[in-house]
Amino acid sequence: MKIMIAAVFYFLYWGVCFLGTGTDRKNLIGLRSYPDEVQTRVQSDPQLGQAVPKAKSTAAILLSNLLLFTVVFSVLGLALKSVLGLNNYLSAFWYFLAFGEGLGLFDLLVIDLLWWRSTKRIRFSFLPEKKYYQNPKKHIESFLHGMPLFAAIAALTALIVTVL
Repeated sequence: MKIMIAAVFYFLYWGVCFLGTGTDRKNLIGLRSYPDEVQTRVQSDPQLGQAVPKAKSTAAILLSNLLLFTVVFSVLGLALKSVLGLNNYLSAFWYFLAFGEGLGLFDLLVIDLLWWRSTKRIRFSFLPEKKYYQNPKKHIESFLHGMPLFAAIAALTALIVTVL
């Protein structure tokens, strides 16, 4: 049951990623995950360059992800506490650690390296060539930043789920 819930959540996450792409305006929201060359070209584009979102610090991104995923995981954990067998802090911590790290790995392997780099949905209209979107560096960096982040999320979520 735990694996099934995780798999459903992972594919819902992919659905959110899918819906967040498809047009130049939507793709601008995730511009920081694009290879540096694409970011530079978008910023210098006469039309899109003016619509590029302001850069956020790594700390701000990590903090917002910490808050977002702690809330989402806590709601999931509280709603399915008995089904998932989250009876104590350690069982909840290990579940959410595996759940979060699994999400990070799913994001890297399935979403970023298989789907994202191959789909036309993420390409900007003025730069349709696939070759510009192939560098996996940003995706790997994001995965590595996510590892300790999901550990912190698991600790916080386990505390929330066991206290409430």
